[in-house]
Amino acid sequence: MRIIFKILLFPISLILTIFVGVSGFLAEKCAVLLNIISGILFIGFLASLAQYLFGWPLGEARTSFGLMSTVIVGVAAFLLSPYGLPTLAAWIVGKLDDLNGAIKSI
Repeated sequence: MRIIFKILLFPISLILTIFVGVSGFLAEKCAVLLNIISGILFIGFLASLAQYLFGWPLGEARTSFGLMSTVIVGVAAFLLSPYGLPTLAAWIVGKLDDLNGAIKSI
């Protein structure tokens, strides 16, 4: 019975092994790009915060649009930072690798 399960689950294990390898590689490379974009967005967040608090350089301070844009840019910078989406992608790849290990251990 165990041999039959191994034969039936071998294609799934093979596909998961290839998928985990490729997605792990892509997640690492995309994390570098997202880190650069996050840094640019953080600079934009600081500029938007200065605009909201002090009205510099455009002259209008404390508008609701300024607050909204500051929050949106701050959240986007956090999501693209190493603590946001790259961590989520690494967690998902890790769980798929755990599933693959469980299938292989049968």
